[in-house]
Amino acid sequence: MRSSITGGRKALIAGVLLAGSAALSGCATEDYVDKHIAVVNARIDQTDGRLGALEGHVNEVSQKADAAAAAAQAAGSAAQGAAATAQTAAADAQRANESIEKMQPQVAHLWSHHNRKTWADHPKKKSSKRSKKSSKK
Repeated sequence: MRSSITGGRKALIAGVLLAGSAALSGCATEDYVDKHIAVVNARIDQTDGRLGALEGHVNEVSQKADAAAAAAQAAGSAAQGAAATAQTAAADAQRANESIEKMQPQVAHLWSHHNRKTWADHPKKKSSKRSKKSSKK
């Protein structure tokens, strides 16, 4: 962008010099040429001012774009880290579920014993012959 603006400025200056030399070689007076050159110089100065403002604006926009790109890159890195953490958590959950499924029969057995709250609730065992003989004595 800068080379095209610089090229335009050079062409403008060359045109002014060519017009100035043509005017000086003709029948124009020095005062007439000075007035026209002053007008052209004023336009060049105005264009230079606009160009400087545009360059400042372009630099500002470029800095903002660089900052946005850095923020986007940081967000992408954070997202990749979160995805890795989520995958690890999913694998851990899968292993936990498998462990729970393996323990299901044991839990069911314990639960059935839990439902019988006292020993009196358990089915009574038949007494052995020894205990009957010892009680008769």
